[in-house]
Amino acid sequence: MLRLFCHVYQTRSVSVAAERCAISQSAASYLLAQTREQTGDPLFVRNREGMVPTSFASVFYAKVKPALETLDLAMTNIGTFDPASTNRSVRIAMSDIGEMQFIPVLLRNMYHEAPGIVIETHALKTDDLDDALRTNQIDFAIGYLPTLVDRIPNTHLFDEKYVCLYSPRNDYLTGGMSLDAYLKCPHIEVVSPTSYHNSGDRLISEQLPERKLGLRVAHYSSVPSAVSSTNMIVTVPSRIALAFQATHDVVYADLPFETKLIEVRLFWSDVFVAEPGLAWMKQKITEAIRAV
Repeated sequence: MLRLFCHVYQTRSVSVAAERCAISQSAASYLLAQTREQTGDPLFVRNREGMVPTSFASVFYAKVKPALETLDLAMTNIGTFDPASTNRSVRIAMSDIGEMQFIPVLLRNMYHEAPGIVIETHALKTDDLDDALRTNQIDFAIGYLPTLVDRIPNTHLFDEKYVCLYSPRNDYLTGGMSLDAYLKCPHIEVVSPTSYHNSGDRLISEQLPERKLGLRVAHYSSVPSAVSSTNMIVTVPSRIALAFQATHDVVYADLPFETKLIEVRLFWSDVFVAEPGLAWMKQKITEAIRAV
Protein backbone atom coordinates (compact mmCIF):
# COMPACT_ATOMS: atom_id res chain seq x y z
CA MET A 1 0.00 0.00 0.00
CA LEU A 2 2.76 2.46 0.91
CA ARG A 3 4.82 1.43 -2.10
CA LEU A 4 1.81 2.06 -4.34
CA PHE A 5 1.38 5.49 -2.74
CA CYS A 6 5.02 6.34 -3.52
CA HIS A 7 4.67 5.25 -7.14
CA VAL A 8 1.54 7.36 -7.59
CA TYR A 9 3.38 10.30 -6.05
CA GLN A 10 6.36 9.85 -8.40
CA THR A 11 4.45 9.16 -11.60
CA ARG A 12 1.26 11.19 -11.00
CA SER A 13 -0.62 8.19 -12.44
CA VAL A 14 -2.58 5.36 -10.79
CA SER A 15 -2.33 3.16 -13.89
CA VAL A 16 1.46 3.51 -14.12
CA ALA A 17 1.79 2.91 -10.38
CA ALA A 18 -0.36 -0.22 -10.69
CA GLU A 19 1.87 -1.51 -13.49
CA ARG A 20 4.98 -0.93 -11.38
CA CYS A 21 3.42 -2.83 -8.49
CA ALA A 22 2.28 -5.62 -10.86
CA ILE A 23 -1.37 -5.28 -9.80
CA SER A 24 -4.56 -4.35 -11.63
CA GLN A 25 -5.72 -0.75 -11.78
CA SER A 26 -8.84 -1.65 -9.79
CA ALA A 27 -6.68 -3.17 -7.05
CA ALA A 28 -4.52 -0.05 -7.07
CA SER A 29 -7.59 2.17 -6.73
CA TYR A 30 -8.80 0.06 -3.80
CA LEU A 31 -5.41 0.25 -2.03
CA LEU A 32 -5.23 3.99 -2.62
CA ALA A 33 -8.71 4.37 -1.12
CA GLN A 34 -7.56 2.38 1.92
CA THR A 35 -4.54 4.65 2.30
CA ARG A 36 -6.77 7.71 2.10
CA GLU A 37 -9.03 6.28 4.77
CA GLN A 38 -6.17 5.45 7.11
CA THR A 39 -4.45 8.83 6.70
CA GLY A 40 -7.66 10.87 6.71
CA ASP A 41 -6.48 12.86 3.69
CA PRO A 42 -7.43 12.72 -0.02
CA LEU A 43 -3.66 12.50 -0.82
CA PHE A 44 -4.13 13.31 -4.53
CA VAL A 45 -6.38 15.56 -6.59
CA ARG A 46 -6.87 14.73 -10.26
CA ASN A 47 -6.42 17.45 -12.87
CA ARG A 48 -5.10 17.75 -16.42
CA GLU A 49 -1.55 17.12 -15.21
CA GLY A 50 -2.51 13.87 -13.50
CA MET A 51 -2.71 13.02 -9.80
CA VAL A 52 -1.47 16.12 -7.99
CA PRO A 53 -0.41 15.44 -4.37
CA THR A 54 -1.86 17.37 -1.47
CA SER A 55 0.43 19.15 0.98
CA PHE A 56 -0.12 16.30 3.43
CA ALA A 57 0.90 13.76 0.76
CA SER A 58 4.15 15.62 0.12
CA VAL A 59 5.07 15.51 3.81
CA PHE A 60 3.94 11.89 4.07
CA TYR A 61 6.01 10.89 1.01
CA ALA A 62 9.14 12.50 2.45
CA LYS A 63 8.82 10.22 5.47
CA VAL A 64 7.63 7.03 3.79
CA LYS A 65 10.05 6.87 0.83
CA PRO A 66 13.30 6.75 2.87
CA ALA A 67 11.79 4.07 5.12
CA LEU A 68 10.94 1.89 2.10
CA GLU A 69 14.40 2.40 0.62
CA THR A 70 16.00 1.36 3.92
CA LEU A 71 13.83 -1.76 4.00
CA ASP A 72 14.65 -2.63 0.39
CA LEU A 73 18.35 -2.17 0.95
CA ALA A 74 18.26 -4.34 4.06
CA MET A 75 16.64 -7.12 2.03
CA THR A 76 19.20 -6.88 -0.76
CA ASN A 77 21.94 -9.46 -0.54
CA ILE A 78 24.91 -7.23 -1.28
CA GLY A 79 27.29 -10.14 -0.74
CA THR A 80 26.28 -11.66 -4.09
CA PHE A 81 28.06 -8.85 -5.96
CA ASP A 82 31.82 -9.21 -6.42
CA PRO A 83 33.39 -5.89 -7.48
CA ALA A 84 36.75 -7.50 -8.25
CA SER A 85 35.29 -9.78 -10.96
CA THR A 86 32.55 -7.60 -12.45
CA ASN A 87 32.86 -6.23 -15.98
CA ARG A 88 29.52 -4.45 -16.13
CA SER A 89 28.97 -0.84 -17.11
CA VAL A 90 27.55 1.89 -14.90
CA ARG A 91 25.68 4.54 -16.87
CA ILE A 92 25.71 8.04 -15.38
CA ALA A 93 24.07 11.14 -16.81
CA MET A 94 26.04 14.30 -16.10
CA SER A 95 26.96 17.55 -17.79
CA ASP A 96 30.34 18.34 -19.33
CA ILE A 97 31.42 20.19 -16.20
CA GLY A 98 30.18 17.23 -14.18
CA GLU A 99 32.59 15.04 -16.13
CA MET A 100 35.43 17.44 -15.35
CA GLN A 101 34.62 17.34 -11.64
CA PHE A 102 33.55 13.79 -10.98
CA ILE A 103 35.14 11.34 -13.44
CA PRO A 104 38.69 11.53 -11.99
CA VAL A 105 37.49 10.94 -8.45
CA LEU A 106 35.16 8.13 -9.51
CA LEU A 107 37.99 6.39 -11.33
CA ARG A 108 40.25 6.64 -8.29
CA ASN A 109 37.51 5.46 -5.97
CA MET A 110 36.17 2.53 -8.02
CA TYR A 111 38.95 1.06 -10.09
CA HIS A 112 41.16 -0.31 -7.32
CA GLU A 113 38.21 -2.38 -6.10
CA ALA A 114 36.52 -3.02 -9.46
CA PRO A 115 39.19 -2.91 -12.20
CA GLY A 116 36.83 -4.33 -14.82
CA ILE A 117 34.04 -1.83 -14.36
CA VAL A 118 33.19 0.52 -17.24
CA ILE A 119 31.91 4.02 -16.45
CA GLU A 120 29.71 5.45 -19.21
CA THR A 121 28.64 9.10 -19.16
CA HIS A 122 25.51 10.20 -20.97
CA ALA A 123 24.65 13.75 -22.01
CA LEU A 124 20.88 13.86 -21.77
CA LYS A 125 18.46 16.75 -21.83
CA THR A 126 17.15 17.63 -18.40
CA ASP A 127 13.59 16.95 -19.56
CA ASP A 128 14.57 13.41 -20.61
CA LEU A 129 16.22 12.33 -17.35
CA ASP A 130 12.99 11.32 -15.61
CA ASP A 131 12.03 8.81 -18.30
CA ALA A 132 15.62 7.63 -18.78
CA LEU A 133 15.91 6.73 -15.09
CA ARG A 134 12.46 5.16 -14.84
CA THR A 135 12.98 3.00 -17.95
CA ASN A 136 16.50 1.97 -16.93
CA GLN A 137 18.23 3.66 -19.87
CA ILE A 138 20.67 5.06 -17.32
CA ASP A 139 21.54 4.02 -13.78
CA PHE A 140 22.30 7.38 -12.17
CA ALA A 141 22.19 11.11 -12.77
CA ILE A 142 24.32 13.69 -10.98
CA GLY A 143 23.67 17.40 -10.90
CA TYR A 144 21.55 20.33 -9.84
CA LEU A 145 18.16 18.98 -10.88
CA PRO A 146 15.46 20.56 -8.70
CA THR A 147 12.60 19.34 -10.90
CA LEU A 148 13.48 15.70 -10.15
CA VAL A 149 13.84 15.91 -6.37
CA ASP A 150 10.23 15.01 -5.53
CA ARG A 151 9.84 12.41 -8.29
CA ILE A 152 13.02 10.32 -8.39
CA PRO A 153 14.92 8.62 -5.52
CA ASN A 154 17.94 10.76 -4.65
CA THR A 155 20.47 11.74 -2.02
CA HIS A 156 22.20 15.03 -1.30
CA LEU A 157 25.90 15.14 -2.25
CA PHE A 158 27.01 18.70 -1.55
CA ASP A 159 25.95 22.34 -1.69
CA GLU A 160 27.56 24.60 -4.28
CA LYS A 161 27.63 28.34 -4.89
CA TYR A 162 28.12 30.41 -8.01
CA VAL A 163 31.17 32.67 -8.39
CA CYS A 164 32.50 34.99 -11.08
CA LEU A 165 35.45 33.83 -13.21
CA TYR A 166 37.54 36.53 -14.89
CA SER A 167 40.98 37.45 -16.19
CA PRO A 168 43.40 39.10 -13.73
CA ARG A 169 43.93 41.71 -16.47
CA ASN A 170 40.22 42.51 -16.85
CA ASP A 171 40.01 46.28 -17.42
CA TYR A 172 36.65 46.60 -15.66
CA LEU A 173 37.73 44.84 -12.46
CA THR A 174 40.93 46.67 -11.55
CA GLY A 175 39.15 48.05 -8.50
CA GLY A 176 37.75 44.71 -7.45
CA MET A 177 34.43 42.96 -7.90
CA SER A 178 31.44 45.25 -7.42
CA LEU A 179 27.94 45.06 -8.80
CA ASP A 180 28.63 48.03 -11.09
CA ALA A 181 31.81 46.42 -12.45
CA TYR A 182 30.05 43.05 -12.82
CA LEU A 183 27.34 44.63 -14.95
CA LYS A 184 29.82 46.55 -17.12
CA CYS A 185 31.65 43.38 -18.16
CA PRO A 186 30.44 41.40 -21.18
CA HIS A 187 29.17 38.03 -19.97
CA ILE A 188 29.60 34.52 -21.31
CA GLU A 189 26.45 32.44 -21.21
CA VAL A 190 26.59 28.67 -21.49
CA VAL A 191 23.30 27.39 -22.86
CA SER A 192 22.95 23.70 -23.56
CA PRO A 193 20.03 21.27 -23.25
CA THR A 194 22.40 18.86 -21.51
CA SER A 195 23.77 21.37 -18.99
CA TYR A 196 22.23 20.97 -15.54
CA HIS A 197 23.18 24.52 -14.53
CA ASN A 198 20.90 26.25 -17.03
CA SER A 199 18.26 26.84 -14.38
CA GLY A 200 20.79 28.46 -12.04
CA ASP A 201 22.11 30.79 -14.71
CA ARG A 202 18.55 31.60 -15.74
CA LEU A 203 17.75 32.68 -12.17
CA ILE A 204 20.70 35.07 -12.20
CA SER A 205 19.62 36.46 -15.59
CA GLU A 206 16.14 37.10 -14.18
CA GLN A 207 17.65 38.74 -11.10
CA LEU A 208 19.93 40.95 -13.21
CA PRO A 209 18.30 41.35 -16.64
CA GLU A 210 20.66 44.23 -17.44
CA ARG A 211 23.66 41.88 -17.76
CA LYS A 212 25.46 42.50 -21.07
CA LEU A 213 25.93 39.37 -23.19
CA GLY A 214 29.27 38.98 -25.00
CA LEU A 215 29.34 35.30 -25.92
CA ARG A 216 26.91 32.39 -25.90
CA VAL A 217 28.33 28.86 -26.16
CA ALA A 218 27.00 25.33 -25.81
CA HIS A 219 29.89 23.89 -23.77
CA TYR A 220 32.21 24.97 -20.98
CA SER A 221 35.41 23.77 -22.72
CA SER A 222 36.03 27.10 -24.48
CA VAL A 223 35.09 29.29 -21.52
CA PRO A 224 38.42 29.63 -19.61
CA SER A 225 40.37 30.53 -22.77
CA ALA A 226 37.79 33.14 -23.72
CA VAL A 227 37.86 34.61 -20.22
CA SER A 228 41.66 34.72 -19.93
CA SER A 229 42.12 36.63 -23.19
CA THR A 230 39.29 39.18 -22.93
CA ASN A 231 37.30 41.36 -20.53
CA MET A 232 34.52 38.78 -20.55
CA ILE A 233 33.40 37.16 -17.33
CA VAL A 234 31.32 34.08 -16.59
CA THR A 235 29.27 32.94 -13.62
CA VAL A 236 30.10 29.33 -12.77
CA PRO A 237 29.99 26.90 -9.82
CA SER A 238 32.90 27.49 -7.44
CA ARG A 239 34.45 24.03 -7.90
CA ILE A 240 34.62 24.55 -11.64
CA ALA A 241 36.15 27.99 -11.14
CA LEU A 242 38.82 26.43 -8.91
CA ALA A 243 39.60 23.80 -11.57
CA PHE A 244 39.82 26.42 -14.34
CA GLN A 245 42.08 28.59 -12.18
CA ALA A 246 44.52 25.68 -11.81
CA THR A 247 44.92 25.25 -15.58
CA HIS A 248 44.34 28.72 -17.07
CA ASP A 249 45.30 32.32 -16.37
CA VAL A 250 42.05 33.18 -14.64
CA VAL A 251 40.88 34.05 -11.14
CA TYR A 252 37.50 34.10 -9.44
CA ALA A 253 35.62 36.08 -6.81
CA ASP A 254 32.34 35.88 -4.94
CA LEU A 255 29.41 37.41 -6.76
CA PRO A 256 28.57 40.98 -5.70
CA PHE A 257 24.99 40.01 -4.87
CA GLU A 258 23.18 37.28 -2.96
CA THR A 259 22.34 33.99 -4.64
CA LYS A 260 20.97 30.76 -3.26
CA LEU A 261 23.18 27.73 -2.76
CA ILE A 262 22.50 24.98 -5.26
CA GLU A 263 22.08 21.37 -4.17
CA VAL A 264 23.99 18.80 -6.19
CA ARG A 265 22.32 15.41 -5.83
CA LEU A 266 22.66 11.83 -6.99
CA PHE A 267 19.54 10.33 -8.59
CA TRP A 268 19.10 6.65 -9.35
CA SER A 269 16.84 4.20 -11.09
CA ASP A 270 14.15 2.49 -9.04
CA VAL A 271 15.60 -0.88 -10.00
CA PHE A 272 18.79 -0.32 -7.99
CA VAL A 273 17.20 -1.83 -4.88
CA ALA A 274 16.82 -5.15 -6.70
CA GLU A 275 20.38 -5.26 -8.05
CA PRO A 276 23.29 -5.61 -5.61
CA GLY A 277 25.80 -4.19 -8.10
CA LEU A 278 23.94 -0.90 -8.38
CA ALA A 279 23.62 -0.64 -4.61
CA TRP A 280 27.41 -0.98 -4.36
CA MET A 281 27.94 1.61 -7.10
CA LYS A 282 25.54 4.06 -5.49
CA GLN A 283 27.51 3.82 -2.26
CA LYS A 284 30.88 4.30 -4.02
CA ILE A 285 29.64 7.26 -6.08
CA THR A 286 28.19 8.93 -2.99
CA GLU A 287 31.36 8.41 -0.95
CA ALA A 288 33.66 9.59 -3.72
CA ILE A 289 31.85 12.82 -4.56
CA ARG A 290 31.12 13.80 -0.97
CA ALA A 291 34.85 13.46 -0.24
CA VAL A 292 35.88 15.95 -2.93
